Amino acid sequence: MRSEERAPEEGRKGVGRRAPPSRARLGQRLRLVALPGSAGAWLEGAQEPGTARPAAGEEGVEARGGSGQRPHGNEQAMPGPRLLLGSARRWILGSAEAALWGLKSVKGNCNKFCTTVIKGVTYKELKNLLKSKKIMLIDVREPWEILEYGKIPGSVNIPLGEVGEALQMNSKDFREKYNEVKPAKFDSLVFSCLAGVRSRKALDTAISLGFNSVQHYAGGWKEWATYEYSEKKKED
Repeated sequence: MRSEERAPEEGRKGVGRRAPPSRARLGQRLRLVALPGSAGAWLEGAQEPGTARPAAGEEGVEARGGSGQRPHGNEQAMPGPRLLLGSARRWILGSAEAALWGLKSVKGNCNKFCTTVIKGVTYKELKNLLKSKKIMLIDVREPWEILEYGKIPGSVNIPLGEVGEALQMNSKDFREKYNEVKPAKFDSLVFSCLAGVRSRKALDTAISLGFNSVQHYAGGWKEWATYEYSEKKKED
């Protein structure tokens, strides 16, 4: 009788108990989600070393809770790691190409503008340069200003509004219009005006057109006339 009584008790103890899941099965169910936009968006199949990965069908069943049915409601199937890694790779490569294009663009502009050292010449420096005849002095004032106030000897009058067009003319047209030889892009140019404002704009225009040896006389006609008057007064 005692043995019969123990049998049901042992049966009741065993009812409802399940074997604890193995570490391998727990590892297979882990899903690590990375931040959006990162290269490793999903990492699947975490498992113990030395254990075999489940077949594709079995893994799908496990991920859905063992029934093999599609998730309902807000539950959505996770995209595969290959798809997300491929998208991340394309995004990274696209960003790298855009950055490289930007650097090339900056480099190209710098070759135009950064290699030219913008320098203003003084009265004495300009006078010596004119004596050496190694420069072309371009006065960018209007023709009426030249007639009314005078000009620096040896200068060529090209109004500011004509500078860009003049520097792109062919040699024949330039000579016919300004009665001077058209400067080459490697020739030394000095721009002047009344007080250095318009000459600086003309200098920027020349640099943008590829002239790499340009300067401007910041003092302009005002300073030139003042120094010339003082020197003549000393001589008298």
